[in-house]
This record gives sequence, C-alpha cells and structure tokens, in this order.
Amino acid sequence: MSLSVAILLLVLAAIFFSAGYLAPSHPLQYRSRAGFFVCLALAGFVSYFAWREVRTLGELAELIDPVPGITDVTYIPTSTEAEAVSQFMAAVPGRGRLGTTREERRSLAEQVSERRTEYWLVDTALRPEAVFTFYREAATRRGWVIETDNSPWLYLTRSSGTLVLFVADDVPRPGSRILFGYSAE
Repeated sequence: MSLSVAILLLVLAAIFFSAGYLAPSHPLQYRSRAGFFVCLALAGFVSYFAWREVRTLGELAELIDPVPGITDVTYIPTSTEAEAVSQFMAAVPGRGRLGTTREERRSLAEQVSERRTEYWLVDTALRPEAVFTFYREAATRRGWVIETDNSPWLYLTRSSGTLVLFVADDVPRPGSRILFGYSAE
C-alpha cells in the first residue's frame, strides 16, 4: 500500500514540476512549485515506510516462512530501539503520567535491556485456521518445534530461541492478523 502511495506522490510531483517550471508563466506557477516540493518530500517520507515494511518482512523471512497472502506489514521498533526509548524515558525528571518515579522508570529500562525480543505484525487474507494449518507443516517452520498449539497461540522453540505467534481474526475485513514475537537466548 505504501509503495503505491509513494508512486502516486511522485507522479503528482512530476505534474507539479511540469506546471511550475516547464509551462509558460501562469498565475499558479509558484503554487505548482510549492506542490512539487511538498509531494517530493511526502513521497520520500512514505517511501521510507514502504522500505521499512519490505525490510521487516525480510527479517521475518530469515526466521520462518512468512504466511502466504500477506496484505499488510506493520513496522514495529526493534528491541534496541525500544531500549533507547525506555532509556530516554528513564532519564526524564519528574513523575510520569502513570505515577512512576524516576527510579522505577530506570528499573523498567534495565529490564528491557535484559531481554532481546523482536516483533513483526502482518495482515493476511487467510483465515486463522489456514494460518495454523500452514505453520503446522514442518517444511514451513524451518526447524522450529511446536511446543504449544493452542489457538490463538502457537509457541515454537529452536536452539536459537523462541518464536510465539498470536493469530487474531481481523474483524474489519476477512483474513487475520498475526503477531510474531522472537526472543533470542
């Protein structure tokens, strides 16, 4: 989805460039030039998120075969990025909205750094039953052993760590949403 929006913004930027720089002088020339820069900036911004979605899917594919029929990928910060955010929040003086003290926030930040967990969130056109059927096949798991197969959870282990799948019915449209959580040991 993000890629198609980025392409649309680039097409609009080209139209604004043509109207603002190549066309004969007209009353909207400066607005067309501004539109060119705005569309170009937005295209770069949206392209970054499209790149993150593709990269996120690639990272997941390094661990396990992604389920077919993926319609959307949501970027979730890595544990390193979450650790940086928690370290920043721990350093903020004063009391937080939840009533935690600075020492309590620092303790929470230390707990985050002890555990390395990566997350991926994908939407697929498959129903939850089909997702479970897909991951019950040994070939698609790439050496992961099923420890718990209790819908909506699938708990997999391997010598390198644990992988938890949570499959939810995607209520607004047919299909399902899958949250993958990987913890390295």
